[in-house]
Amino acid sequence: MPVASVPSGLCPQTGVPTGLQIVGKTFDDMSVFRAAAAYERARPWTDRRPPIGGEQPTAVRA
Repeated sequence: MPVASVPSGLCPQTGVPTGLQIVGKTFDDMSVFRAAAAYERARPWTDRRPPIGGEQPTAVRA
């Protein structure tokens, strides 16, 4: 059974990272990969970092 775990953002109250688990039918790996890729395109998260030591979540500056 193919499975992918995709980062989905940060909890607004705690800043803890959250994730989405996508599960597919047996031997249908490509559907799982496509769903994960589509979710990552629709909900980008790479500009966010979880807080460290009680800090508030922040956006990453390039």
